[in-house]
Amino acid sequence: MTTEGNRRIGMVFGVISAVLLVLDGIVSIVRGFLFLALGYGFRLVRAELGQSILFIVLGLVVGFLALYGRSRGEDRSLVSGVALLVLAVVGWLVLGLGAGLLGILAALFALLAGVFFLVAGR
Repeated sequence: MTTEGNRRIGMVFGVISAVLLVLDGIVSIVRGFLFLALGYGFRLVRAELGQSILFIVLGLVVGFLALYGRSRGEDRSLVSGVALLVLAVVGWLVLGLGAGLLGILAALFALLAGVFFLVAGR
């Protein structure tokens, strides 16, 4: 596969990962307000709100790195690939299996995007 094809696939996987993370953040916000409406207390809502903000910010960072790696230059692809690999591995270590299905899938897609960007940047 060509370098341009690897960048394109890496960008697609990165954007999918970013969309999944932002979607998980929005679902956490809705779930937190649902718990508040059911009367489960504000402590649970604060935990859900913190997790949702973290997922949204990470989704925006992954999306930026995916678009940054897509631009011309092998150095940019290499930097994006390393950053996405680090984010995916740290995300798996920190979140574990308690993050839910969307978080795990987003980490998997970020890992794949990082690998494709590394191959494109070699």
